[in-house]
Parts: sequence; structure tokens; C-alpha cells
Amino acid sequence: QASMNEASSNRSVAQTDMNEHSSRSHCIVTVKTVVEQKDPKCKYVGKLHLVDLAGSENTNRSGAKGKQMTEASNINKSLAALGDVMMSLQGKSEHVPYRNS
Repeated sequence: QASMNEASSNRSVAQTDMNEHSSRSHCIVTVKTVVEQKDPKCKYVGKLHLVDLAGSENTNRSGAKGKQMTEASNINKSLAALGDVMMSLQGKSEHVPYRNS
């Protein structure tokens, strides 16, 4: 619960013409499960990536100006970078470009 509260406090929102509570941030949560069986001895490991994305924004329709316009541009750019991260995770790449945004 503490982790979720911290994540929620770091969430950024703003009001636009299209959405009263427009999310201005992304969130990725990875859940790892490990099951160990005694007889026969074996171990199962799984990972689930939960992704909540700030939506791309058409600034002509949303009415974003100034700081919100800059945020919208950064959100759109970071969605592309996040797509690169997801593809690297899916492909089990040796390098995951977390810092490309």
C-alpha cells in the first residue's frame, strides 16, 4: 500500500478542454511471481508488466497552451520512447533504453 500511495502522490494531472483530470505521467509496475515446488523439485518464475500511460494529446483539440503545451509535446515524445522500452522487454534485449526519453 505504501508503494501505491507514493506513486499516487507523484502522479501529475491537469485540466484540458477534453478532460478534467488529464494524466500527465506514465506508470509501469512489474509484478514478479515465484512458485517453488518440493516434489518434484522445480521453480516457476513469471513477470507481469502493468502499464498506465498518459494519453497522447492533440493540442489543437485539447486547448493546451504554455506549460501544458510543453507537457503534451513531452508526453507524445515519451510515448514513442516507452514503446521502444516495451519492445526491448518483450524481445528480452540485453539493453533496455529506459533513458531515451
